[in-house]
Amino acid sequence: MEQKLNTLKFGIAGGIIGVVSVLLAEVFLWIKYVPYYNNLMQNVYGTIGLTTLGVLKIIFISAIVAFVFSFLMTWLFAWIYNKLLMVKVN
Repeated sequence: MEQKLNTLKFGIAGGIIGVVSVLLAEVFLWIKYVPYYNNLMQNVYGTIGLTTLGVLKIIFISAIVAFVFSFLMTWLFAWIYNKLLMVKVN
């Protein structure tokens, strides 16, 4: 007999994994591409470019969005899995 998944715990675990993945990708991109982006913005607009506070705001907001989206997707997966356990296939 298969066991049901706890949808809330599964969703939270998926949300945490989503946040960690997004943060790692953003830190990599920040280190690799922000200096080039700032130079491009300085050439186009003058001294205006991404500030550290601006980048941190973007990272914070995308971490929240990643958690919500990942939570919802893994919660939905667990919910559908639990519903499929009730279906008898012979």
